[in-house]
Amino acid sequence: MEEIQNQIQSAIHHAFNAKPSEFKSDIHSSLTDRVQNHIEIRRMELAGSIFDEADDENLEDLQQQTETEIQSSSEENVDEEL
Repeated sequence: MEEIQNQIQSAIHHAFNAKPSEFKSDIHSSLTDRVQNHIEIRRMELAGSIFDEADDENLEDLQQQTETEIQSSSEENVDEEL
């Protein structure tokens, strides 16, 4: 983030000194860096939400399997007793 602030300060300095190409370059670099940072943050958020959903689904599947196994086990025990 500090790099972006430095680029903006540099761009302002170039604007005051009438150096349009340097101003344009610094602004472009600053915007590019901000977009890349935002994309990276969004990518991490999405990855986190996907893994959270997958974990929730896996937990539900595990719970259903456990319940099925318990029911099967108890049914077998009842059959053996009869």
